[in-house]
Amino acid sequence: MEDSKRKQPEQESSSSSTPPSVDFSEFKEATYDEWKEAAVSALKGAPFDKSMFTQTYEGIRLEPIYTRESLKNIPEARTLPGKYPSLRGGHASGYVKSPWEVAQVCDATTLSAANEMVKHDLAKGATTITVRLSDSTPDASRGVTISSNEDIKRLLDGIDTAKYPFHIFAGASAKPLIDFIAPLGDLKGCIGTDPIGSYLLFGKLPRALDKLLDEAGETINFAEAKAMSLRTLLFKGSVYHDAGANAVQEVAFVMASAIELAQAMSARSIDINKFAKHIRFEFSAGSNFFMEIAKIRAARVVWSRIAESFGGGTESEKCEIFATTSFFTKTVYDPYVNLLRNTTEAFSAVLGGVDGLTVVPFDEAVRPGDEFSRRVARNSQIMLQNEYHLLQPIDPAGGSWYLESLTDELSRHIWAEIQKVEGKGGMIACIKDGYVQSEIDGILQQRFKKLATRADRALGTNMYPNVAETPLPREEREPVHIADTEITPLLPHRWTEQYEELRARTESFKAKTGKNLRVFLANMGPIPQHKARADFITGFMEVANFELIKNDGYSTVEECAEAAAKSGGDIAVICSTDATYPELVPSLAKLIKAKSPSMKVFLAGAPAEEFKQSYTDAGVDDFIHIRSNCLAMLTDMQKGKGMF
Repeated sequence: MEDSKRKQPEQESSSSSTPPSVDFSEFKEATYDEWKEAAVSALKGAPFDKSMFTQTYEGIRLEPIYTRESLKNIPEARTLPGKYPSLRGGHASGYVKSPWEVAQVCDATTLSAANEMVKHDLAKGATTITVRLSDSTPDASRGVTISSNEDIKRLLDGIDTAKYPFHIFAGASAKPLIDFIAPLGDLKGCIGTDPIGSYLLFGKLPRALDKLLDEAGETINFAEAKAMSLRTLLFKGSVYHDAGANAVQEVAFVMASAIELAQAMSARSIDINKFAKHIRFEFSAGSNFFMEIAKIRAARVVWSRIAESFGGGTESEKCEIFATTSFFTKTVYDPYVNLLRNTTEAFSAVLGGVDGLTVVPFDEAVRPGDEFSRRVARNSQIMLQNEYHLLQPIDPAGGSWYLESLTDELSRHIWAEIQKVEGKGGMIACIKDGYVQSEIDGILQQRFKKLATRADRALGTNMYPNVAETPLPREEREPVHIADTEITPLLPHRWTEQYEELRARTESFKAKTGKNLRVFLANMGPIPQHKARADFITGFMEVANFELIKNDGYSTVEECAEAAAKSGGDIAVICSTDATYPELVPSLAKLIKAKSPSMKVFLAGAPAEEFKQSYTDAGVDDFIHIRSNCLAMLTDMQKGKGMF
């Protein structure tokens, strides 16, 4: 009674009050030129064009600010969701009526284990039947083998296929699997093939391409004849993404493959309207948050234009898009950071408007996911739907000056790349002459270079490594053996693999010899004088898990050189300030070299040009600073220690 009396005045006050009117007339609308003038002033002499624009791997230059004017030449941005051709969401009602499908890949290797895993996933929140087939990937350590109707019965025993749709990648041909599964009756979802993607994965095909295309046509006609809601073509963006492709390449090469298949099906009397009903696209969602949102939206736009160019109707211009969080971005070290990567990747895919989503377990790079990591992966989607209410907003990216502009520009770059592929004779021709592979490798090497210099940062790997972590038990996978290939295959990579090899080399050396490369911090002066650079060097060296010999600083060069000699370190790194270096470095470097001739001496920080020669003359071997190639320097140090 007392509680209700206390609440009553608040309820009455809330219901009777109205929001005050707000008058913004006192605020003058700022122009771009006014903003730029303020930005130039804040930069204090730094060049505006160099400081304020960002170049992406896609060749897109991001503006420092976007305004209403950014959309004046993008009329599609002012259309309603679900209207084609459109930059807006794929459905007028968004996820309000139909939530995106929650897919979780079953990668068990036996039929009984796969059956139990799928049933468990469905009971715990998954909404599709998703199974990895052993012959759909070169990684022989994952997936189940299906070779008969009996295998299908064992796999799907106790699973309601009338209730749950399929999302299965069948590799080079879906016909064998569909033949085995057809007796179950009406099928829905997607059991799809991507013969061109499989060609790139394996470097060869199990049968002649024309035969596989015949089979692709047969599966389409079979589904049509049985009036099934089953898609039989699944174009996989991960083939390109995991090899290092940027967003433009991933979408463009997937769409170029779809064009090649559409032409092949047309030659087999399957028109664009029938073809479009049976395709599903699946893209990888990477860690560039806004670019990934734009990628999904741009893919929808590009397909609508492709379908229109083939003479397709309005329904053919629509496409079904699934996504999977990126394998390329997942790390072996500090793997729990992958939880954050998965979250942002899944979030971007949903904001882009996918029809279905797979979140890979956070330990995917280390081992097959266990019950905990698979549960977290499933629940992240359930939380996005039910706790973060992402089923409610319809195309939440719509109207954003930045995202609408980025989607439009990305679409144009994708279209230009598709035209380039078509000009070279189509996707198959571009694969056979190595164009696709070399273009993607070029981007991969850019990614590796930026990671090596730490221009790109992988938390827990090349920045802020956790040297105290207890690594997850690692299950070694069977190496991918691809022999007798017709073309250069696209091999999957992870962007941090080179750093992981670096650190693993140190750990292996320690396990075998009981020794490590020891780094003496030659800290000069009180703590405030040397701390910033000592911390920087510590983080730099811990990337390779080297041993750091720390101290609170020395007041004289004699004390520091003596301590360096007694430390038994392999390397000494002088840490202080630019102001003290001209007087300090020559004498200290000479003393360290005199007392420890075999010790390498480095200087923390980029030297002023006028002093650099005097430092090297005194014995400084190299300089470590924010522009250093971290991977190359640490690798050279390992070589010097005899780690390989």
